[in-house]
Amino acid sequence: MGSTTMSLPSFPAVLMLLLLATAAAAAAGSNKAEEELDDLQYLIDNSHDIPANDPDGWPEGGGGGDDDDDDDLLFQDQDEDLLGHQPQIDETHVVVLTAANFSSFLSATRHVMVEFYAPWCGHCQELAPEYAAAAAHLAAHPHQADLALAKVDATEETDLAQRYDVQGFPTILFFIDGVPKDYNGARTKDAIVDWINKKLGPAVQNVTSVDEAERILTGDDKAVLAFLDTLSGAHSDELAAASRLEDSINFYQTLTPDVAKLFHIDAATKRPSIVLLKKEEEKLTFYDGEFKASAIADFVSANKLPLVTTLTQETSPSIFGNPIKKQILLFAIASESSKFLPIFKEAAKPFKGKLLFVFVERDNEEVGEPVADYFGITGQETTVLAYTGNEDAKKFFLDGEVSLEAIKDFAEGFLEDKLTPFYKSEPVPESNDGDVKMVVGKNLDLIVLDESKDVLLEIYAPWCGHCQSLEPTYNKLARHLRGVDSLVIAKMDGTANEHPRAKSDGYPTILFYPAGKKSFEPITFEGERTVVDMYKFIKKHASIPFKLKRQESSTQMEEGVKSSDTNLKDEL
Repeated sequence: MGSTTMSLPSFPAVLMLLLLATAAAAAAGSNKAEEELDDLQYLIDNSHDIPANDPDGWPEGGGGGDDDDDDDLLFQDQDEDLLGHQPQIDETHVVVLTAANFSSFLSATRHVMVEFYAPWCGHCQELAPEYAAAAAHLAAHPHQADLALAKVDATEETDLAQRYDVQGFPTILFFIDGVPKDYNGARTKDAIVDWINKKLGPAVQNVTSVDEAERILTGDDKAVLAFLDTLSGAHSDELAAASRLEDSINFYQTLTPDVAKLFHIDAATKRPSIVLLKKEEEKLTFYDGEFKASAIADFVSANKLPLVTTLTQETSPSIFGNPIKKQILLFAIASESSKFLPIFKEAAKPFKGKLLFVFVERDNEEVGEPVADYFGITGQETTVLAYTGNEDAKKFFLDGEVSLEAIKDFAEGFLEDKLTPFYKSEPVPESNDGDVKMVVGKNLDLIVLDESKDVLLEIYAPWCGHCQSLEPTYNKLARHLRGVDSLVIAKMDGTANEHPRAKSDGYPTILFYPAGKKSFEPITFEGERTVVDMYKFIKKHASIPFKLKRQESSTQMEEGVKSSDTNLKDEL
C-alpha cells in the first residue's frame, strides 16, 4: 500500500492526442503545399509575360528573404568600418578613369599604367600605397608628359572591365599608344618604377668595350646581344622593339668583334647575329630566324627559361605567360627529385622551344600541394602529365614507368595530338531520380548532351557559400518543372568532375544546353539567381516549347488530409 504507481492515460486521451498531432501536421503540410502551389500558379499565370520585378515574397537568390538583406547591410557596415580605418593614402598623382574619360585620356597620354580594382579587394588595398608612391616617384620623370598611373573601379565601370577581360583584382595593364600589355611584376613601388623605367628608357644599350661586356656577363643572369653592322638603323630599331616586348631581359648591341667573342659569337659570322646567354646548364642559344621584333621577342621568351623550370611563386608568371603554352610537368617529392630530374632534363632537350618542361615539388605546401590538387593528383607517387595551357586546359597522364624513353615518346605524342585527354569524374550515381539530376564527368554526355532534352546545368563547389545559398532556390525551380518531360535540371560538382563541354568561370556557373544544338557552346545564365529569373531564362532559350502543368490542387490535398483523418479514426 505504501508504493505509488503512475496511472496510464485513458484511451480517449490517447485518441485526442493523436488527432491533435495529425491535425497539426496536416495544417503544416497544407500551408506548405498552398505556398508552393501559389508560387507555381504565379509561373503558370505569367509564363508568357513575367514582369521584371518579382512579386512580394518571391525568393531572391538563395531564398534568403529579408534575412539576406539584413546580412548584406551588416557586411556593408563592416566593410565601411574597415575602409574607414585604412590609413590615408596620398593619391594625388593617380588619375581616376571612368568610361567618360578613359578613351580621351589614353589618346592624349602615350604611356598609361591602369589598375582595375575593386574597393573590397584586400590585394587592391595592399597595393594602393605602393601604387600611389610609384605614381609620385614617376611624376618627376623626364617623360612625365607622356606617362601616367591611373585606376579604374571595375565594380562601377563594368563595361571597361569586360572590354579588357578583367578576370580578377587587381589587374594591371600598361598602355603604349592605346595598346595594352599585362603587368605581371611585383606589386611594390620599386618594382613598378623599375619596370616602367625600362619601358621608357633606352630599349637597347650599346656595348663598345670588353670591360663593359665583362661587367654584363658578371652581373646579368640572362642577356641578349646583337652583333650588328651599325648601332642605328633598321636592325637596331627591330632589336629595340623586341626589347620592349620582352621586358624581363636586358638587350645589348655591339659593333666590336672582341665583345662579340666574349658572348661566343664568331667575329667572322654574318651580321646581324643574336645570342641569348644564361648562367645555367644550357648557356647559349643562337637565333636564326627573321630579324623582326615579334619573332625575336618570341625567341627570347621561349628560350629564356632553363631546360626544366622549377615551379615557384616567382617563376609562375614566366611559365604561364610564356608564348609556348604546352607543358610537360613532373610531380615528385623532394627526396625523389635527384632520381627523376636528370632523366626529365635529358628528355627535355629535343623539345627545346616546342614544349615547356616544369618540375613541381609534390610535397611543397606553398606550391606543390595546391597545383597537385588542381590537376587532381593524389598521393605521393611520381607523376608526369602534359598540359595544354589555361585556355584549353586539357591534361594527359603518362601511364607506366617514368623513364627517359617513356617521357620522350609521351612528349612526342603530345606534340602530335595523339594522346587521349583525362578528365576527373566521380562515380556515376546508382540512383538519379531526384528533381535535380546529379551529373558527373562520366555521365555528362548521356544527360547534358542528350539532343532530345533542354538542359540547365549548375556547376558548383561544395565549399562555395553562393552555391549553398542557391541550393534551395535551384531545388524549388526543379520541383516546379519536374513535370516538363523535355527539360532536365541538373548540377555537377566542378571540383570533382571535369568535361570539355562544361567549363566554369567561377562558382556557381549556370549553363543552358538547348535541345538539338548540343554542338554549340552552352548559354551562360547571368541574371539574378531567383526562381523567376531562371524560369524566364529557360523559357527564352528552350528549343522545345512547354507549359507548366498544375500539380495536385489544395482542395485535393485537403480531401487527402480528411481521408487520412478518417482512416486514422477507423483504425483507432
